[in-house]
Amino acid sequence: MSMSVKTRFDLKYENKSESSISVVERYRRTIEQDNYETSLALVHYRGGVEEFQLGKTYLNSNDPIDRGVGADILGQLGWRDKTFLDVSVDLLISALQDKVDNVVYCACVALGHRCDAKAIAHVIKFAQSPSKEIRNGVVFALLGQESSEAIDVMLLLACDEDVDTRNWAMFGLGTQIEIDSPEIRLALLKGTSDEDSEIRGEALVGLANRKDSSAIELLLNEWKNFEDVSVLSVEAAEIIASPRLYSTLLELEKTLDLEEDMFFEFQLQHALYACKPKMLKVV
Repeated sequence: MSMSVKTRFDLKYENKSESSISVVERYRRTIEQDNYETSLALVHYRGGVEEFQLGKTYLNSNDPIDRGVGADILGQLGWRDKTFLDVSVDLLISALQDKVDNVVYCACVALGHRCDAKAIAHVIKFAQSPSKEIRNGVVFALLGQESSEAIDVMLLLACDEDVDTRNWAMFGLGTQIEIDSPEIRLALLKGTSDEDSEIRGEALVGLANRKDSSAIELLLNEWKNFEDVSVLSVEAAEIIASPRLYSTLLELEKTLDLEEDMFFEFQLQHALYACKPKMLKVV
């Protein structure tokens, strides 16, 4: 249970005087009220023996809300320093056997934050759970994992009936891993025809990241209807940087009302610059 040397420093949290138990109790009350405005960031930042023991105690509670909070605590102790990593992962793997779906979900999410490969074999057993909440947790747990077992499950969940699960899985395949394969490209291609515009956008970004030339025609097709344009599709255009997209991006700029969406405007300008024909670019 030894901790690594502390490399994290954040003045905002360094000077906080509230006790960790007070933060956790307040967080627990808001969770019970289905309110997620309270954060455990201070507890995670501290990430010491006291905070680990709090997580362990809550995880062993008879109350499922407490157990979910315990998983939330253990998931991000020490931030990038990942204090108490091994023992926390072991406890979270054990929590996957909980009888309450939300506790299993919280354990999956916590394992995703811990990003320890030894959890993969335990998490993938829940890939076909009847609970969409648990399947969603499985996707989060596997984000960034590049083992063949993890990718196979992500490919499966990219076709899930639940839109949130599909969305996270498409994000995981398209952006969170660098591995390329015919199976991944096929899943991304299928994602470009999803009914959800955000999922289509994630799929387009994934294809653009892999320099797939089909992304150009797919983007032009995506933009045939300017009423449902995702910022992700514009990000994909910036990545693919094809002059063939320039005129349509200009039309987007003229047609869309972007006055209240500075992020979209920012992304669109980047895409326009990337796709601008070289002869038109100012040197």
